[in-house]
Amino acid sequence: MLDKEKIEKLSTFDPNKYENVSLDHLIMYAVSQLEKIGADLSFENAVVAAFRLFPKKFSLLGFPSYPDSLRVYTCLWRCSTDEKKRWLGGKIRQGFTITDRSRKFIKEAEELLEGLLPESTKTTSQTRRKEVILAEVVSSPAYLKYKKGETGSISEADLCYLLQGTLDSSKQMLRENLITLKMFAEELERDDIVKFLAWAEQRFESLLDK
Repeated sequence: MLDKEKIEKLSTFDPNKYENVSLDHLIMYAVSQLEKIGADLSFENAVVAAFRLFPKKFSLLGFPSYPDSLRVYTCLWRCSTDEKKRWLGGKIRQGFTITDRSRKFIKEAEELLEGLLPESTKTTSQTRRKEVILAEVVSSPAYLKYKKGETGSISEADLCYLLQGTLDSSKQMLRENLITLKMFAEELERDDIVKFLAWAEQRFESLLDK
């Protein structure tokens, strides 16, 4: 049986069961299900599996019938690359591997989905810090102009200010700060900020280019 057919047979969860479960735990569960059905642990399969299992959390903003590959990408990047996590082995391009460490978080995900554990992946202090940083995003000149539809007046200086830099800052620093903001917005499920940052990244591609 092809991977596509196997993934399409996965049962969709009741949204009430995963509403308060973190995105990273959900993606770990999705990857574990790929392993269980004998499908490749590839990025593409993870996108479809996550959407199939948890459509309310992994659908494209404004298009609920389609998966949000960026959200899945961010979760997988965080779980496999973030030094504080390393929940998954492997990489997005090469595919993933489930390690002994992965099993711990897959088990947590299963128990969270069964309602056996409180959602405890985000401490109050960590969440508060991210909320403060995202509050600075929505109060920035770039975001305010964006919300007013004045995108043409958003300057490179506005973007640098948003990314806590200046026009003299290195492109690497600006890119890293953008990635961090995108991660925070994804974790706190601020789709409005996710959409804005995706627009800004495309609009100022030349400024952020390596």
